[in-house]
Amino acid sequence: MGQKGREAKKGGIPAMITVHYNSECAKCRRQAVWTRRLDWLGRVVLSTAASPIGTVPKGETIVVDHDGEIHTGIDATWAICRQIPIYWPVALALSLTPLRRFLARKNQDAGGCAGGACDI
Repeated sequence: MGQKGREAKKGGIPAMITVHYNSECAKCRRQAVWTRRLDWLGRVVLSTAASPIGTVPKGETIVVDHDGEIHTGIDATWAICRQIPIYWPVALALSLTPLRRFLARKNQDAGGCAGGACDI
């Protein structure tokens, strides 16, 4: 954890994205474990270091892609899903902008883990 930059992974293939998450969030840690297990192509670097836009709040992920573009919220989820083959059906669904907007609003209403409410 805490890896920075575009580090080579399995067989020298560069990771395509870096996922920044908060290590103090139990939900985030579980999601990171699953991401690591399912990333058999080695396209994701998981990091608990501060993201390029600062500390990652509990319940959120910040993704930096190979072009340096920063993704947050549902767009971060979409970026992760595009990298891991088993998530590709979800990525296909999230490619629909109206669905992404709906899920982004729903996630904002739920509040994520903000305020220590992470109990999943």
